[in-house]
Amino acid sequence: MKKLFIMAFSITALSSCMVSQTYQLTGEPMGTKTGVAKSKIIGDSDTSIKAAAANGKITVIGAVEVTTKLFFFPIITTRVYGE
Repeated sequence: MKKLFIMAFSITALSSCMVSQTYQLTGEPMGTKTGVAKSKIIGDSDTSIKAAAANGKITVIGAVEVTTKLFFFPIITTRVYGE
């Protein structure tokens, strides 16, 4: 019974993965700079477009990419491209 429980838990844990991506284009040039904001497992996470742009020192946003990976907890990464 214990082996069956461990096997069922392992299958569930390994198969509970989801990946989602969203792209937004603003009509501005893509630019040469990239800014990234990524969520943390513990603590305060700012994954906003504003935070990603500030990390890359971007003032004119050309495109935004948001990736969400879900295992046991969500991992959100926001990438901003621009000048």
